[in-house]
Amino acid sequence: MGIFDQIDESEQANDDGKNRLFQTHVESSGKSRTYLKLLGIVVVVVIIAGIVVSYVTLPQPGDLVRAPKGLEEAVRDHFLVNEKRTATDVTVYYCGTFYWARVGVEKRPDIKTNPLYLLSTYNARATADEGKWKIMSGPVTAPEMDVPCN
Repeated sequence: MGIFDQIDESEQANDDGKNRLFQTHVESSGKSRTYLKLLGIVVVVVIIAGIVVSYVTLPQPGDLVRAPKGLEEAVRDHFLVNEKRTATDVTVYYCGTFYWARVGVEKRPDIKTNPLYLLSTYNARATADEGKWKIMSGPVTAPEMDVPCN
């Protein structure tokens, strides 16, 4: 087709009767909807995976956990006031309705009249009672007494 040739308008308009003026706009908006759908599906899958992971990692009875707010301080105060012993190490286990703690205390070999002062390990059972911790403790004199949640 040359420069001075006549353009046949019937050939241009024929193109299978399609109007291609807005074709790219329709295609791009369709693709963005597809990407939004895909993004929505990915977000839902990630949220479900996060919920499953958080549920699986919840502490089970007998698991070693970080002491809840105020528990470790309450255990240390209990041993200082009631048992007259200084707590050195407090390890807390989750037991469902209560917390069980293995408490290391300072030995007191200078007081020979009471053999309990020669022991260095106690156990404590702590339950939350109206915003305060109720603690019951006892010395560990046998290995079966040093089992969490027993």
